[in-house]
Amino acid sequence: MGHRSGRCKREAILVAIACFLLPFLPIPYWPEFRPYAGPSSLANLHWGLLLALAMLMPDRRYFHVGFLALLLSWCAQLVLLYPGEVVQRFLGTLPLYLSMYGWTLLCARLAGWPRQRLLFRQEDIIPFGAAAFALYPAGWAVAHLAFAGLFSGLEGEALFEQAIRVGFSRFYGVLCVTLPLVLWVTGRREPAPMQVPLRAWEVVLVAAYSLLLGVMLWAVPSPSGHLLGGLLDQRLMFAGLVMWAVLRLPWRWSAPLIACVTTLLVYLVGAGTRSGLRTDALQLLQIGLEMSMAQQLMVLTLVISRDNRRAMARLAEEGRRDGLSGVPNLNALRHDLARRDSPPAEIACLGVEHLDSLMAGLGLPAQEALTAALYRHLGPDVQAYTLGMGRFVLVPDTDQVSWKALLARVEQFEFRYDNVCVRIEPHLGVAMLRDASPQAVELALHAAYGAMQCARDRGETAPVFAQGQSDPVALRALLETHSLALSLLRRRRIELHVQPIRRLGEAVPAMGEILCRLRDDDGRLLLPHEYMAELEASRGVVELDRAVIEHLLKWMRAHPGPLPYRRLAVNLTGRSLISEQFRNWLPYQLDALPGCASRLCFEVTERAVSGGMAQARPLLEGLSRRGCLIALDDFGTGMQSFERLQQLPIDLIKIDGSFIRNIARNPRDRDLVRAMVAIARAYQAETVAEYVEDEAILAELGGLGVDWVQGYHIGRPGPLPRPGPAAAPAEETPAG
Repeated sequence: MGHRSGRCKREAILVAIACFLLPFLPIPYWPEFRPYAGPSSLANLHWGLLLALAMLMPDRRYFHVGFLALLLSWCAQLVLLYPGEVVQRFLGTLPLYLSMYGWTLLCARLAGWPRQRLLFRQEDIIPFGAAAFALYPAGWAVAHLAFAGLFSGLEGEALFEQAIRVGFSRFYGVLCVTLPLVLWVTGRREPAPMQVPLRAWEVVLVAAYSLLLGVMLWAVPSPSGHLLGGLLDQRLMFAGLVMWAVLRLPWRWSAPLIACVTTLLVYLVGAGTRSGLRTDALQLLQIGLEMSMAQQLMVLTLVISRDNRRAMARLAEEGRRDGLSGVPNLNALRHDLARRDSPPAEIACLGVEHLDSLMAGLGLPAQEALTAALYRHLGPDVQAYTLGMGRFVLVPDTDQVSWKALLARVEQFEFRYDNVCVRIEPHLGVAMLRDASPQAVELALHAAYGAMQCARDRGETAPVFAQGQSDPVALRALLETHSLALSLLRRRRIELHVQPIRRLGEAVPAMGEILCRLRDDDGRLLLPHEYMAELEASRGVVELDRAVIEHLLKWMRAHPGPLPYRRLAVNLTGRSLISEQFRNWLPYQLDALPGCASRLCFEVTERAVSGGMAQARPLLEGLSRRGCLIALDDFGTGMQSFERLQQLPIDLIKIDGSFIRNIARNPRDRDLVRAMVAIARAYQAETVAEYVEDEAILAELGGLGVDWVQGYHIGRPGPLPRPGPAAAPAEETPAG
């Protein structure tokens, strides 16, 4: 408090000294409209300072100090100039000063000042110009006309001339001091508008422009005879040079430069009149308006550049935050790592599993709240950055962080929303970070993400450390493949292949499973294992399901006759089953192509429906009513497989290949498959055995009562064949 009080006293003393001394620093001139009198002051700088104080200081004490200092300065001038008439002249001018005290405050208020936040805005230019350059000097002229007519005894032409002189002195005083001072106080910490280094061509251009200005000053002599009088005649060219300097200098230097240049030009106007070059009121007004417009243009340029820079900084900051949760994102990670003195030795990737399933019943706001709450919970040992949908990159603040302890702390995290308590299932992958270069960061991110996926697939409850960073070329190639897959999908560069599914005991496959391939611009096919993980992480699987169905329906529409397979099976992912848009779109597409539903089978996994049963069940029941078959894929791998048979209209049960591969040698697998067949028949469903890769497996399945078989021994995937007139097999598929 004492420091602030001392600072206020120092500032008040400086204001008082400036307001007391400035009246003794006139800019004399000899106006043409005052032919029989001596010179006058062209610019009363002290009144420009007082108007600036009224605009900048919400605390009126500074303004009061400045006004009292002006009164004392005026008394001192009266003592020096009119020793015998001090009291009479002071009392005659005191009413004018008091009225102009209120007028100065009113003009500041009309210009939109003072304000709590000292910021000169673009919209302040016009109000300032109207109040400071028009109303303020005009008010002074009218007030002087009124009070001088009452108290001084002047009248007629002399009174009118004196009022004009007072108006010009206030106008030029404001021009030299007010706006530059306001600019300096409000923006002295602002950088230069152009912060790029000076380039050679720019230096050459400015030097040539300055040389041209010098040649014109030398070749065209000034009528005033003053050494610098030519600058006034070439004021527009000079203003262009000043504009360049303003763009190159910080505000703390450009504002004084504008004030100095303006004062110099005003001085040259006065010097010209004293040298015999008379200037009438219209010429003075023209010069003043040109200078005020040039000054306001410079200030407007500074303000616009400042606003653009702040807007870009704000957009950059917003781009480093997730738009929904406000949590820092991948852009923020790159930005923060680039600014760190030394990069961390490791970074980690945290994954929250089944977040889409957990949030399906709570909605998107709950997902946003969970992301923000988990972000806060992860601090302060690490800085978290969201990758979206329950994925975080973790950067330790110190090298002493324990990933195991951090994972244990995350496992204890409870999220409460709308009276629902949610416990999350986290997995953590950790990777080494060589340095803060973009390439090293991308490779470490990919390695950590892969380790996190490995932890998820293996059900690890401890952090998994990446092992594959010794081959950065391979990681980069894999990352490029993932990005390429997204691009190919969005350009619909997909091809449909089909793998036969044959009923046991029959020679011709009656069904086929549709498989999606992506073909790049070089003709290479991308297989699902190369792109599915990326699509799942980026929510592109809904787009993939939709593209596959669109392609297949287009193919069926183009071939309305008998098809090579009586049923074609299409996989649906869990994200599609809970997507409201997809659930509305799919039945509409089937209804638009009569007869296609009876030729299709839709495969879903237990995991796909586990988190969104309320959304998936109506869709699957609607598909079943239209004639589609519903198949439960990967049967036997989950804990709720039997429950799904009761809840959903299942026609086919696809026994997971992990039970089929070793069935010829493993009695336990045979018993499990026999039990699955019995359960399927109890629910009026048929069974499909996957991964049938040799004759021994096929023979074993025949004895267990499996209905359908699929695998490389039955037929490898191939492009979807063209229908032929004799292509339809005789065997019927399940009727559902």
